[in-house]
Amino acid sequence: MISIYNDDFTGLDVLLNGGKMKCIAYVSKAPVRDYSVRMPTGLSEIISASREHNPKSQITGIISYREGQYFQVLEGPHLEVDKLMAKIAADPRHEDIWVFLNVRVAQRSFPNWGVNIFDFVDQGSLFDVFVEKNGFTLSNFDEYQRSRIKPFIDIEKSDTVPDTYYQGKNLRLLAWPDLNNESNPQMIMSLCIKLTKKHYPFDLLVDSGEFGTPQQVTQIVKEFERSGILSVTEAQPLVETMVSEKKPNKFYGAIKKFLGMR
Repeated sequence: MISIYNDDFTGLDVLLNGGKMKCIAYVSKAPVRDYSVRMPTGLSEIISASREHNPKSQITGIISYREGQYFQVLEGPHLEVDKLMAKIAADPRHEDIWVFLNVRVAQRSFPNWGVNIFDFVDQGSLFDVFVEKNGFTLSNFDEYQRSRIKPFIDIEKSDTVPDTYYQGKNLRLLAWPDLNNESNPQMIMSLCIKLTKKHYPFDLLVDSGEFGTPQQVTQIVKEFERSGILSVTEAQPLVETMVSEKKPNKFYGAIKKFLGMR
């Protein structure tokens, strides 16, 4: 069952919250009931309470249940989201809560959604945007964290780092990949040489055209980062240096005057 709220808080966010809000996302386990099976006991009550109270608190988001676990995203004003999360943490219908995202946001990922059951959470375009926005956090999960969130987000299959992530950033290799496993080892070697000497702007790699299309360069860089051999840093802004005007040399000035050059 998928339910849509038509309430759009986008305008209110700017007016009441200055566009500054919080997003919390977590995974929790449903309690074990009879026959040692985890069941979503009380899910309907959770949805009913969300429909009643969350619009008043300007909270939006989604909730899904799969394989004995809840997955929920909450968005809204800082204080309201924190208060709701504290209630959830004390709710016996949730066990082993893992908050994997707790960040400030200027814009909601689910502006038109009340917190409703979303069975096919990984098939929605809004959810794709949410995953893309938080791709860097997701890509740094360890093996256990990846396995726990897999019913909702299969990080191994999804490209969690957006193609635009590296734009405006500097890259430097910490180690070289195994060139024996590369389909074009000569090109990868040339790229490694560039990225080993110093921090190199990603945008220059793309603009050179030397290493393929922007998408191909991005894919290579993603593989480097997944392997843990790449350092990614924000590009430093260019600082304009003031060049002082040199005073004319008196000797050369005299020579020019003598020769009639001035």
